[in-house]
Amino acid sequence: MFLGLIKYYFKRVFVFCIFAIVCSVSLIAQIKQDSAKLELKDSASVERMDGVDIKVSGSLIESKADRLVYNAAQDITAKAASASELLAKVPMVDVDIDGNVSIRGSQNLKVLINGRPSGMMAGNVADALKSLPAASIDKIEVITNPSVKYDAEGTAGIINIILKDVKIKGTTSNYTAGVGTRSANFSADVSHQNGKTGITGRFGGHFWRSWGDGRTTRTNKIGGLEYLLKQNNSVVNLGGGPRLSLSVDHQINKTSALSFTATGRTHFRNSNNDFTTQTGISTAPLNFLWMQAIDNLTTGMGLDLNVDYRKNFKKPNRELGISAQYTWNADNTDYNMHRFDSLNHEIRYESSRNIGLNKELTMQLDYTEPFTSKLSLETGAKGILRRVGSQYNFDSMNYSANQLASIDYRSNQFDYYQNVFGGYAQMGYLQSDKWSYKLGIRAEHTQFGGVLYRPKEDKYTGKSYFNLIPYFNANWNYNKTSFLRFTYTQRIQRPSLFFLNPYTNYSDPLNISTGNPKLTAEVSNNMELSWGNYGKKGGGGANVYYRAIDNAIETIRTVGADRVYRTTYGNVGVNHTLGMDVNANLKTDKYTLNFNGGLGLVDIRSSIDTGSIAGLHNRGITYNAGLRGTFNMKNRWQMELMGRFNAPTISMQGYAMSWFFHMVGFKKRFMNDKGGLGFGLDNPFSPKIDIITKMTGKDFTFTSVQRLNMWGIRVNFDYKFGAMAVDKPKTVKRKLQNDDLKKAEGEGGMQ
Repeated sequence: MFLGLIKYYFKRVFVFCIFAIVCSVSLIAQIKQDSAKLELKDSASVERMDGVDIKVSGSLIESKADRLVYNAAQDITAKAASASELLAKVPMVDVDIDGNVSIRGSQNLKVLINGRPSGMMAGNVADALKSLPAASIDKIEVITNPSVKYDAEGTAGIINIILKDVKIKGTTSNYTAGVGTRSANFSADVSHQNGKTGITGRFGGHFWRSWGDGRTTRTNKIGGLEYLLKQNNSVVNLGGGPRLSLSVDHQINKTSALSFTATGRTHFRNSNNDFTTQTGISTAPLNFLWMQAIDNLTTGMGLDLNVDYRKNFKKPNRELGISAQYTWNADNTDYNMHRFDSLNHEIRYESSRNIGLNKELTMQLDYTEPFTSKLSLETGAKGILRRVGSQYNFDSMNYSANQLASIDYRSNQFDYYQNVFGGYAQMGYLQSDKWSYKLGIRAEHTQFGGVLYRPKEDKYTGKSYFNLIPYFNANWNYNKTSFLRFTYTQRIQRPSLFFLNPYTNYSDPLNISTGNPKLTAEVSNNMELSWGNYGKKGGGGANVYYRAIDNAIETIRTVGADRVYRTTYGNVGVNHTLGMDVNANLKTDKYTLNFNGGLGLVDIRSSIDTGSIAGLHNRGITYNAGLRGTFNMKNRWQMELMGRFNAPTISMQGYAMSWFFHMVGFKKRFMNDKGGLGFGLDNPFSPKIDIITKMTGKDFTFTSVQRLNMWGIRVNFDYKFGAMAVDKPKTVKRKLQNDDLKKAEGEGGMQ
């Protein structure tokens, strides 16, 4: 089976394999040459001496025992960009043209901010990452197989974004702004540190737009006849919003520290989609059905409150941490649809409002006990109480009365609760300077249930489930910069409101979608063998991994006798992925080069042996490659070049075709590198790209081609003020994390 598949896809992956091998070998060879020629400088903290900044000089990429670390502070191009753009440079991470983030082809991951789950990531992660300025990011950690200290959720892993934390005396401020044809951003932060107390305020925002057109073709067979439906559409999207945060940290005494953070945000997303529909028997001329103009507007706001306490003891490395977090998010979606006949007369008007509310309360306790200098125990407990509500109604125009009337059978209210209680224990053993091990176990108990109020009140209590999650990590540092690592763990992925919400989207009555409130978590077994060599001037690494997901949440598409295309979700899949990824980077005083690439074999099949999805089976090869270079030129000019392509995304019933994106930019640094002014071009050589999605099922086929305008111009500016003096770092703050919700997968559609 696999041999035939590899032969089928050989031509598609041959070019990628050659490209990956050449880039990796040449970069690593160049790294060794430059390392021999260039003197490595010792890492140093940022200081202020006689008005001169002494900058950090360290590795761009580092490997820890269980994670890969991208040191964004070492990236000279990070200023005036968003977190989404910065993530595109990180090994093993893919960011598509809509800003959706994935690891090894899967978007079932968790994005943390300072080790905590941020409410801003509970909604649209792509939009949230666009609103977070890259200049505020210190490091990005990629944890493909997290230890039991983290929650068990996130089958693909965790991305932890660590923001810059000022540990110096004085007052500093940074300002960035950018404007372009496809996006705009701004940010400002002010930090004041004086003695035991530090205060940091941040304000920023991001706005984007996208536009394009497309066509959709669908066939289905009913009673021996094949029916054809064609749609042509044009769409314009806008979105964004501001965010504000305030952080206060206080050193109580030499061993205790307390921190408080409050983050508020608001956002909007507007989509205007016009399309015409034709349908009929495929062997005859098609009939005009209607033309529709649809407007969707989502507005929302959210609040995160975090309190962290940490205490160190006289015994070295003994630590106690207590954390609490409250998250509140509200989203309102307004939908309006106007339908016209072939004479452009309005024949239907309807509107809808969906009010969603998400509240979470989290408490966590962590304790570390070092038995010896080589043996330590980490243990802790955590509880999450989550309440989700969604209330929606539909109205349609009664033209005789000239007023809107409620559509009762399409209106409803959904309340959902989920309680998660967990505990963990993990032993760490440092055998020598070269060998280290971690062995742990995590137990989690999940309760869930809900109520639907129409047509009658339907309460249900889901069958609670218990997960016992093992973890093993063996790490061999066979020299100062090289390592070999093996990891095994299990992960689970709970469904988010996107999958649970029974709200039915009727914007296109021939193409409707609804959630499934009775979904349960999916479980995966993950194994990974990793090798890497990273130094101050660069390095490279490779990972071979295997992931098997049982009870996978898959999209289910069917077409009935009424020729309506229905989409929902179910725990109906078995997903196996075998793959590898490679990365290489080179950093000198004159330039920085980064290469990321991956290759995977995906096999997805239905676990259901009856009904419309019985026997469904899909498989294919996924691959991606990206090369980015930054060059320092004369007179403080910088140039950046980037190109990246991705292969099809595989699902149980089809795939989304590959896409390519490239960029060129220039920046002028001034005032002793305190500021910069730059501009960039997006996709100058292929201003429009096509995203092709193909799906098949019982007696139907579906093909969508969406053409996006990706050409754009950007101008950005950044500047920093203030003087600083070195201060001893305070106790590191506690980091609270939830990693517990499966996010909506991007399937190649437009924002």
